This record gives sequence, structure tokens and C-alpha cells, in this order.
Amino acid sequence: MNAEHDFDPDHLKFQRALPIPNGKLAVWLFLSTEIMFFAALIGSYIVLRFGAPSGTWPSPHSVHLEEWLGALNTTVLICSSITVVFALEAARMDRSATAKKWMILTLVLGSTFLGVKAFEYMGKFEHGIYPSPTRSLMYDRSDSYYLSDVGERVKFDLKQLADSPDSDGTTEKVAQLELIQSGLINWTREKAGTTLDPMMKQAAIDSLAHQIHPGFGDSEKVKQYLQNEKIDLTEQKKLLETQIESDTQSLTELQTKIGNLQTQAKAEDASEEVKTQLKSDEQAAKDLTMQLTQNNKALRTINDRMNAVRQFYEVEGGHEQLNGFQLPFVLPGGNTWANTYFLLTGFHALHVLFGLFAFVVLIVRPLGKANAGVIENVALYWHFVDIVWIFLFPILYLF
Repeated sequence: MNAEHDFDPDHLKFQRALPIPNGKLAVWLFLSTEIMFFAALIGSYIVLRFGAPSGTWPSPHSVHLEEWLGALNTTVLICSSITVVFALEAARMDRSATAKKWMILTLVLGSTFLGVKAFEYMGKFEHGIYPSPTRSLMYDRSDSYYLSDVGERVKFDLKQLADSPDSDGTTEKVAQLELIQSGLINWTREKAGTTLDPMMKQAAIDSLAHQIHPGFGDSEKVKQYLQNEKIDLTEQKKLLETQIESDTQSLTELQTKIGNLQTQAKAEDASEEVKTQLKSDEQAAKDLTMQLTQNNKALRTINDRMNAVRQFYEVEGGHEQLNGFQLPFVLPGGNTWANTYFLLTGFHALHVLFGLFAFVVLIVRPLGKANAGVIENVALYWHFVDIVWIFLFPILYLF
């Protein structure tokens, strides 16, 4: 028989390419691109994080990451994945009101996640931990550039306060900044500039960096350095006080002697010996006065140093006082961490926001059987967002 006569169009059957609706297929194709996108981001972070040398990547505590907040957000997202499934099942049973209630609860949970994330972001910005197109307050290492920047920042703040003398608490702030300038910055600059030992020079700058940001450096090494310094300064202070007391007494006696010699020198029969002695004693008094001035200045410098270390390091809450001035701080790998953290969590937060927008669109529609397929597609996307966060939580908060 001819092939044309065998063809019967009335008995043709349509066979789907895949046994799923077109909408779900489109969602899966979209999610496959999203998986590749986040896999690249997370993979890059893992390479940077675990490829960094020991001690050159900030710990969660040093960047003010609270593990319990990350765990809370993880719980919130997992619960929202459950509620969206309940909404889907209610829609399949054509219980529109129940489905809408579960959908609203999912929206609330997703909004809670973004609220917690916004709270975390605010904490990072308050502590100066954020990406910057030029240079933020973070330095990756403590060096002369860092020390110079801290000094310029304090100088700028003092000038700003001088231009607004009527502000509340100006006097106290000025006193604190002057103590920071003399007891921390100038002292460290003098130590770093005069010592010939590069290790001691680095230790001096490290101690300043640790006082400003306790998350930097070996705290035990800094503690030992400051303890040894305190012992040396205490001895120097005693020696200076003894020397100043002795020189003051000597100057008083010398001034009395000079007064008597001046009286004798005014007499008509004053000898050359008296005049020569007067000239010699006046020069001695001048030298002694200069020595006293230098010793008093050295004593003030030591007192400023000891007071600064006591107020901003030894006293509980001293670090918080320094944090209030928003000084540059050292955080190894801090800028890289901030860039990767805000990139990862920022893109994830955008995906959460898109999901919430989808929930709002669904809530204003009847959520019966007719829309169960749409709910399922949105739920698939939301589950993906949840899974991405389950990967982000441990690598960002626990390592």
C-alpha cells in the first residue's frame, strides 16, 4: 500500500518532551543558571578564605559577626520554606484563605530575615567595616602609613572641635583626643622613629593598632610589650621626679646666690672675681632651667603615655572610647573580607527581596487550584534561596 494512504492524522498522539509543565521547566532552567552564579561566588570566597595565610583573615568576632544572629536567620528561612509548602498544599486542596494565611506568614518570615540582615549591616558600618572605592578605615597591616593616617585623623578631629567650641561635651572630647595624640600617636611615632631594632619598631606600631582595634595582632605579645614598657616607664618616672626635685632645689639655692652676687656687683668697689662668679652662676642657672624644662617635658610625656594606656587599654571599656572616635584600624584581610561578605550577602538579600515581591503578587490573587502551579514555581525559587543561605551561614559565621 502507498505510504500516503497509511498516514492517518486522526490517530496522531502528542508526546511531551518532558513530563512537567512549561512554567516549572522554565523555573528549573533559571535555577540552573542561579546555581552556577552562586557556585562561582561561593567558590571564589572559599579560595580566598582558605587560601589566605594563617592570621591574615579576620575572625567572625573581629568583624562583629554574631553567630546567633546568623543561626536565627537560618531558622527563619527554614521555617519560611515550610510555610510556603503549607501554602502550596492548601492551594492544591482549593483552600484559598488558608493558603493566603501561610503565604502571609512566609512573607513575614522573609521580611524578618531582611530586617536582621539590615541590623547586621548597620553594625558593620558603625564599626567602619564596609567596602570602599578608595580606602576605608581598615588597613591590612600596621605600618608607617597607618600610623600617619591615625595621626592625621586625630589632628582633623581636633580642628573640627576647635571650630565648634559650643558643642556638648567638646571639652571632654578635646581632652581625650589630646591624650590620644600625645600618649598614643606621638609616643608611638617617637618610638618607631628612634629605635634601630625593626622588631621593636613593629611592636610599637602593633601595640597602637591593638589598642585601637583589639581584634588585631597577638594580644598576649602586646600585653607583654606594654607590661615591660610600664615597668621601664615607672623607673624612668621615679628617676625624673628625683632629678627634677634635686634640680629645683639646686636652682633655688643658685638663684639666692645670684641675688647676693648681684647686690655685691652693684657696689662701687665690686671686684672682678665677683662679676666673673655672677656671670658663671647666671649661665649655670640658665643651663639648669633648660634641663628642668626638658625633664618636665619628658615627665609629662611619660605621664601622658601611662595615662593613655591606662584609660584606653587597662580600664574596662577603654576600647569602646577609642571606637567612638572612628579611628583607622588594622584588620588583616579586612578589605577583602568586607568586599566578599557584602557581595555574597548582598546578592542573596536581593534574591530574598525578589522572592518577597513574588509573595506580595501572589497574596493579592486567589490562591486556589488554578494558581497552585504558580505557587509551586515560586516555592521552588524560595527553596533555592534557602539552600544558598545554608551554605553561606557556616562559611561566613563559623570559620
